[in-house]
Amino acid sequence: MTDAERDYRHAHGPTALISPARGSASWVSGVVSTPITIRVVLSLVLLAFVGLVDTAIEISFSVFYLIPVLFAGTFLSRGAGRAMAVVSAATWGYLELLGGGVYSSAWIPVWNSAVRLAFFLIINELVHAMRQAHARERELSRKDSLTGIANGRVFAERVDQVIAQARRDGRPFTITYVDLDRFKEVNDTEGHSEGDRLFKAVATAIERDLRATDVVARLGGDEFGILMTECGVTQARQSLERIAASLALELGKRWGVGATFGAVTFDTPPDDVDSAVRLADDLMYRGKAEGRGRIMQATWPGLHAAETELMGCPITASSRQPLRGCS
Repeated sequence: MTDAERDYRHAHGPTALISPARGSASWVSGVVSTPITIRVVLSLVLLAFVGLVDTAIEISFSVFYLIPVLFAGTFLSRGAGRAMAVVSAATWGYLELLGGGVYSSAWIPVWNSAVRLAFFLIINELVHAMRQAHARERELSRKDSLTGIANGRVFAERVDQVIAQARRDGRPFTITYVDLDRFKEVNDTEGHSEGDRLFKAVATAIERDLRATDVVARLGGDEFGILMTECGVTQARQSLERIAASLALELGKRWGVGATFGAVTFDTPPDDVDSAVRLADDLMYRGKAEGRGRIMQATWPGLHAAETELMGCPITASSRQPLRGCS
């Protein structure tokens, strides 16, 4: 994390840089969530409506035959859009003939329908390409571009969801803030490319020791967040000790870098994402102030803190025995 980011976060809170995007679901999401049969019927109703209006009045409504094509291509599938393009072009041509259209040659209405079909198909392909581009952009916006793990926005969204779930079922969860120790020395002596390799190694090591339901995210610079769902103090300690041992082995030998953890287990849901992350963040900084290379654990409410030293050969505070993986 840059000095500017760190100063900004300290002034505005730990989630100032990772606030989740809020707001109600869009109407597009609402339509997509409806049963497919309803969406098929809606697309056919749109086509029937346009056809009826086009034959009922003198004003041309021809361009509106594109509406059911767009609807089918957007809310059903690319193939459905193609099928609707064929049906729309055929309907348009049939109603034109039914209305008494006179042509100098029999092939002209066929040509007109083919041109309309080509136009509809091109529009459908453009809609499909836009949907794919939007999906890729949305996926990229939810990942850290360097490490490939979740970014701060996704982390905050997931914490928000877990808080809401905890209010319903009362199950505990744990939030951990992880800050790398002596990372600046790597950047200064070995360059930013080596620092990037270090970040990727950290992300891989943490993700490997988590459950599928847990989330690890890069929150900015050399800081990472871990969310462990349905996880109490003991389970959190065991998981963090495994992660700490992996980091000590993989980072310590190659880069001489350690990590400080601030982990808060919430037996009672906090008020919001910001207050939850702030507690873990403050606990992590307390570990930094007390010598770095530590797991600082606490519970909420009450914040009864304990620590596990991690410098050198990692040892647990309770057993005073080497952590797994330490030689």
